Amino acid sequence: MPGGIIYKGRHLMNLDTQIQITGNREVLTECCKKILEFNDIMVKVRTWDLTVMIWGSDLKVNDYNASGIYVCGKIQSVELTENG
Repeated sequence: MPGGIIYKGRHLMNLDTQIQITGNREVLTECCKKILEFNDIMVKVRTWDLTVMIWGSDLKVNDYNASGIYVCGKIQSVELTENG
């Protein structure tokens, strides 16, 4: 588990990225700051600490609000990259 003041502060403020995948049809990414790219085969979002790329087909963003983004369609893969 990572340590340090920054990690503890993010954790206390509930800014840690949480991703819930339901089968191959739904992805909920919480603590989403910004949608970077979006089309029917790829959704790319930035959270406080990660860039999340969701690949698939017939992708749709059903909900985007302060708590996160909800993507549905046929999910093929989810890629995570640390923001530097």
